[in-house]
Amino acid sequence: MTTVKACGFTRAEDVAAAERLGVDWIGLVFAPSKRRVEVEQAAGLRAGTRLRCMGVFVDAGIEKVRETVRRVGLDGVQLHGAESPEDCRRLRDEGLFVVKAFSALLERPGAAAAYQGAVDAVLVDAGVPGERGGRGQTFRWQDIPEWRKGAEGVFLWIAGGLRPENVQELLRGYRPDGVDVSSGIETGVPGVKDVARMEQFVRKVREWDDGTR
Repeated sequence: MTTVKACGFTRAEDVAAAERLGVDWIGLVFAPSKRRVEVEQAAGLRAGTRLRCMGVFVDAGIEKVRETVRRVGLDGVQLHGAESPEDCRRLRDEGLFVVKAFSALLERPGAAAAYQGAVDAVLVDAGVPGERGGRGQTFRWQDIPEWRKGAEGVFLWIAGGLRPENVQELLRGYRPDGVDVSSGIETGVPGVKDVARMEQFVRKVREWDDGTR
C-alpha cells in the first residue's frame, strides 16, 4: 500500500476529514510557511485525531525538535534543512519516524546515500532557490530512479506539485513508497483543505493500490 501523507493542516475539521478518508499521516508545519502552526495550535489538532502526525522542521535544532515532539505528541519528524545523519539517527533511536527531505532542483540524488541507516524515509520535493519545500511545483520525475538508488534501504516518498489529476501518473511510472500532498488538495487558501479534492486524491492512490484504476 502506498503511504498517503497530507501536509499543511491548520484546521481541526480538515484533520477530521483526513482521518475519515483514510490518510495515513498528516503533516503539521513548524517552519516558516503560510501553513505554519504554533505549538499550542498543533497540540490541539493532534489531540483530536488518531492519525499519525508528522512535524515539519527546517534547521530548528535537535533540542527544539524534541521539545515540540513532546509538547505536541508527534509520531514523526520531517527535516528539510541541513540536519546531519547523526542528528537524524539520534531522533530515530528515540522512537520517532524520521524523514529527511531533499530538493530535486537543488541537490543531487547521491546526497541521500549519507542518510542510509539514519532515517526511515527519504522525501524528494522540488525545492525553490532560497526556500525549503516545493511551492507546489513538480520536478523531473525521470530522476526518481536515481533518488531511489541513493535512498536504498529506506522508504522513498515523493512530494511537489501532486494533485488528484497527476498522482496516478506518478504511481504508474515510478511506484514510490509514499506520496505527500499539500497545496494540491487546498481550496486556494494555504492551510485550508478542499475535502472533495482530498477524497479524490486518496481514492486515486487506493485505486492504483487495488489495481482498479
